Amino acid sequence: MPTAPAPRTLAEDLRSRADEDLVVLFSQRPDLAAPLPTSSTALATRATTRASTQRALERLDTPALQVAEVLAVLPDPTSVTAVSKAWGARANDVVAHLRRTALLWGPDRRLHLVSAVRELLGPHPAGLGPTLADALGRRSPQRLAELLEDLGLEVSHDPEVALTRLGEHLGAPGTVEQLLTDAPEGVRTVLDKLTWGPPTGAVERADRQVRTATSTGPVDWLLSRGLLAVSGPGTVVLPREVGLALRGGRVHRTPDRRPPELSTTTRRHEVVLAGGAEAAAEACRLVDELGRLWGAAGPSVLRAGGLGVRELRRTASALEVDESTAALVVETAWVAGLVADDGEVEPRWLPTPAYDTWVEEDLPYRWVHLASCWLASTRVPAMVGSRDAKDAARNALGPDLDRASALVVRRAVLSELAALAQDEVAAPETLAARLRWQSPRRATKLRDDLVGWTVRDASWLGVLGAGALSPAGRALLVDDEEGAAAALAAALPTPVREVLLQADLTAVAPGPLETHLSRRLESLARVESRGGATVYRFDPTSVRHGLDDGQTADEALAFLAALSSTGVPQPLEYLVRDVARRHGRVRVGRAGSYVRAEDPALLAELVADKRCAAIGLRMLAPTVLASPADPDEVLSVLRQVGVAPAAEGPDGELLVRRATAMRSGPRPSPRPVTGEPPAPGAALLAAAVQTVRAGDEDVAELERRRERTRDAPPLPPMDPTTSLAVLRDAVGRRRPVWIGYVDASGSTSRHLVEPLGVEGGRITAFDHEQRSVRSYSVHRVTGVAEAQA
Repeated sequence: MPTAPAPRTLAEDLRSRADEDLVVLFSQRPDLAAPLPTSSTALATRATTRASTQRALERLDTPALQVAEVLAVLPDPTSVTAVSKAWGARANDVVAHLRRTALLWGPDRRLHLVSAVRELLGPHPAGLGPTLADALGRRSPQRLAELLEDLGLEVSHDPEVALTRLGEHLGAPGTVEQLLTDAPEGVRTVLDKLTWGPPTGAVERADRQVRTATSTGPVDWLLSRGLLAVSGPGTVVLPREVGLALRGGRVHRTPDRRPPELSTTTRRHEVVLAGGAEAAAEACRLVDELGRLWGAAGPSVLRAGGLGVRELRRTASALEVDESTAALVVETAWVAGLVADDGEVEPRWLPTPAYDTWVEEDLPYRWVHLASCWLASTRVPAMVGSRDAKDAARNALGPDLDRASALVVRRAVLSELAALAQDEVAAPETLAARLRWQSPRRATKLRDDLVGWTVRDASWLGVLGAGALSPAGRALLVDDEEGAAAALAAALPTPVREVLLQADLTAVAPGPLETHLSRRLESLARVESRGGATVYRFDPTSVRHGLDDGQTADEALAFLAALSSTGVPQPLEYLVRDVARRHGRVRVGRAGSYVRAEDPALLAELVADKRCAAIGLRMLAPTVLASPADPDEVLSVLRQVGVAPAAEGPDGELLVRRATAMRSGPRPSPRPVTGEPPAPGAALLAAAVQTVRAGDEDVAELERRRERTRDAPPLPPMDPTTSLAVLRDAVGRRRPVWIGYVDASGSTSRHLVEPLGVEGGRITAFDHEQRSVRSYSVHRVTGVAEAQA
């Protein structure tokens, strides 16, 4: 069975591939499918552009990149056998992968590396210098002739002949070692520094003329024998063939086929479960607190976008966390679409309407929303506070925290952890080493930092528990949101409905309180400590806050009695009733402001109190004071004095003043800034292959038309009468004919047609090239000839 001829170009190679192979190519290089290529030629052209080739090289792991460097070093074309020998291991599978990604084409015995790959790998692939022909080509014909003479070769003053002879001689196996047999001291030391790269070195007056008879030092000895070449006035370079000979014919020290081992330890399963659940609950609590905090008074948006340093510090203080954690909280809330710029003339960061929906959901589903948005984000909260290229600080929620590599690294790190046994923890430095092996051309300090930051963020969010991937995090990685929520729900402690009220004015919740009970209790008490049990502290300020929200003393005590498993201690009841008794004794309304009380002595004390000087109280009547200050300011000052005032409405009734919950307009979650085309789906892959095949068919049909045109017989000029006679005869015999035809622009062309009828000076015929029935004017026909059977 005859074998198919070897392809001459990448386009021919792609055209000969099966549809399944093209699907693999588009899957591994998605940029080739957008927009759809119109033929194999267009696909090959796009696949060999620098931008597309650069993306493909960045996706290669270490073995594939090493083999690509071997191919760049070897002459083109080369063979799989030669590649394996130069690499030091069987390279068949790696070569097949490079061929699948269209970085390499041709059969195993004639492999061609795409030229863009050679360019992108640089002038020194794998640390090897230029070829002897390029390295010695800087010498003049006279100096090349002298080098031939010093090496005992036939002298030629033709530079091309001289370089060919030098390349064949110095590149021959054993020549370099033979020359080095009698090398003086120091020569080996110089070569050892250049052998494994970089292949260049600095030498004063490197381009000086040297001969073997007069060479004095190690560098002169090497230059005079062509083992070093001059690459600049002060630079020498080790030629590629010499470097390969010194490396023993290997391009790399060793073939790096296996990824580095991960350093792992094992955690107890219950520790992982508890750690992940506790972190998830705390992350949701902090985001909830942020929404309530910013809903009362949203911070300003910086002119350049983002959250100011002072505002971040205030937020951290209010949330009782450090600034790096606060940055993580606000960034997580932002990517989840729970806070946003309100878009006003003086913009502020406010909760979105989605926040109100989010807080009503059960904790597991709240966490799934946060974690899934974080997983798909390109934001890097750990960069908050770092300096950019202009030495300006990067702000939380600012536009310069997106890094496309963050998404890739996050997925890669979590995938590596998911591949470990359950409850195993991997050291971040070994994870970074594994990622460097997986994509060496993307290895940077930022990428290594992203590994550690991913572990930190995932631990804070509860995707990791005690450093190991939690069951909820494992389900989230495979897009099983219901499974993730169920796994977290199983790990969370059961919410409690009771607290222990103590005589020291504290309340102890032995576990997480149900959300609505926790919020009601926090309106009357402040959280003193959190952990396995939460401790709440009652004081006059916290109780007054609850009364300001509209609760009465009886309502507050009834709530506490229902919540407590031991009843309400007497000191706590006294505190609530005492604050309630004083609450509203002094009332503030709008005058500017007025202050009213039934006790004239109390008002007289306020007028005389120096702490009230700032609000300018003035006696209008024994029970009424006036102030030019705003009622809110008067309320604040009088509360500091300790008289527990209450606001009064125009009708004299007690005014309950709840904080207004501000919201931005509806805002979607921000899109990740990846810079990469999305992975094509099955429909797009099928469309891409179909488009390429259709385009190839069109090209083939065009080529067939050209072949038919080239095979057309001569068409001697004919008068219209003769042309009509020949055409009528062809109609009668149903035979195709060639006609010469002049179109409206005066251009003459040939057409293979099958005449169907001749009438009224026009010919109706089936055009074989256009595959359609056309009409031709007889007076435009220049000649007719019968087509060959």
